Amino acid sequence: MSTDQAPETAVELAAPHLPAPLITAPSLVLPDQYGPELTERLDALDDAAEDFAARQRPANTRRAYAGDWKTWTRFATGLGIPLTAAAYKPGVLRTYVTWMWDQGGEDGRPLAPTTIDRRLAGLAVTLRRDHGVVIPPEFTEAARELLKDLKRQAAARKEPPRGRGKAPAMRLDALRAIVDACPDTLTGLRDRATVLLSFATAARRHEAAALMARDLVLVEGEGLDVDVRVSKTHPRQVAVPYGSTPETCPVRAWQAWQEAAGIEPDTPALRRMHRTGSVTRAGLSPQSVGAVITEAGRRAGVTIRFTGHSVRSGMITEARRAGKDRKAISNISGHVDGSPVLDGYIQTADRWSHQDNALKGVL
Repeated sequence: MSTDQAPETAVELAAPHLPAPLITAPSLVLPDQYGPELTERLDALDDAAEDFAARQRPANTRRAYAGDWKTWTRFATGLGIPLTAAAYKPGVLRTYVTWMWDQGGEDGRPLAPTTIDRRLAGLAVTLRRDHGVVIPPEFTEAARELLKDLKRQAAARKEPPRGRGKAPAMRLDALRAIVDACPDTLTGLRDRATVLLSFATAARRHEAAALMARDLVLVEGEGLDVDVRVSKTHPRQVAVPYGSTPETCPVRAWQAWQEAAGIEPDTPALRRMHRTGSVTRAGLSPQSVGAVITEAGRRAGVTIRFTGHSVRSGMITEARRAGKDRKAISNISGHVDGSPVLDGYIQTADRWSHQDNALKGVL
């Protein structure tokens, strides 16, 4: 498909597989009265719509679902039970949780609680989407209750936390050091723009990687209007003002990189670099965005190993410490009202605030 063509829709994808129209005017026939031909027509439309929706999911989400299904397949195969057994009785899912807790990794190692929770969610999605099997919600709730019990018991035994834990937040002092350490080369300009734009938009790795130059619109005298079109949750518009300090201003960093690299509107905003130091036409992958952020921190001599998520965590933490309210923060981060994830970020910042820390001003 050429870049100037509109993307196919679910209806267009289904059209070649649909028989000729069966009715000539809107009808109120009830679903249990549908004939075989109409049922075939609607099934074809449903299949095409599901295929179309699947294509719109970010690649990392599709990979995560594939990994979730692979883990469940290993478990089911090992026990000699059908792949649909998760919907049979709640004990199946609870046994699955126990197995993952003890040995669910491909190397036979235990899995982290967050990974187990996601494996449960991915299994439910794949069974429903690809196999038409719905796991009763109470089965999933019972499995997650067991997971909470296992976590509590592990904490009581003082076991070390599993998994990588939360990404360390990139605080402003580290951000300034990282920006200062970026060299005055095309690669340095790219890295500075990547870090500052990701921080300013609280971007996940795939959100930053998906930015096209046309998604960053300069608003005279104000800053950048950034259209985060590709998101794990919901697309969002982020107003990025000019920074008070030129060195850490994301707007100026983008303009400098765009001009030096000759970035045109319908091309990726953040690019891969050739080993010679020249700019390619290929955009950064989500993994490359994370690698740029990690390497930028190492180059600056920061002792903390930052990851792709550190800029998102850092922006939320610093905004809260600056006194910004939840709504203003969520307008940038894309969190919904009452998000427990956003609550976690905010609690981390608030525990050091004068208002919420009872020791402030006492000792």
